[in-house]
Amino acid sequence: MQLSINEQLHHGLSHSGESLSSPSTERLAAWRLYFESALALIDVLDSELERDAGIPMRSYDVLVHLEESPEGLRMNELAERILYSKSGFTRVVDRLEAAGLVRRVRPENDRRSILVVLTDQGRATMEHARRHHRHAIERHFSEHLSDTDIKALTRALEKLSAHARPLRPGRISS
Repeated sequence: MQLSINEQLHHGLSHSGESLSSPSTERLAAWRLYFESALALIDVLDSELERDAGIPMRSYDVLVHLEESPEGLRMNELAERILYSKSGFTRVVDRLEAAGLVRRVRPENDRRSILVVLTDQGRATMEHARRHHRHAIERHFSEHLSDTDIKALTRALEKLSAHARPLRPGRISS
């Protein structure tokens, strides 16, 4: 009898019949809870940020990086730093530029590059959005965890980030 892929994975078997290592039931449950929570929180924070501040999380992510680099960032550098997928990144920057939140600038010393720079309106939007975003983080995340929980979660996520971040294709590792 041939087992389906799902059955093979459930039973820890590969296509060749060799055993695959499998996390324990407790580790799989932890992964599932982490994954469900992270995706749900991202959806809630994105929806609330757009409703309350008028920008989605993808735009907020771009504005955060530009705020940290007042001289601006080259498009390719900005694309490497964003947390969200690079898919559609140019369209996000196009929308931010159309809204007057960023502008594209050609540096005098490098006419081949394009810098993306935060505008005054972008800075004001960022300050407004940050207040709503931080309030939502407190309401949907922080207030549900004790200080001890936060410390343990931070330690665990630092370990995961140190492993996973360098594995993301086309992303900076620090």
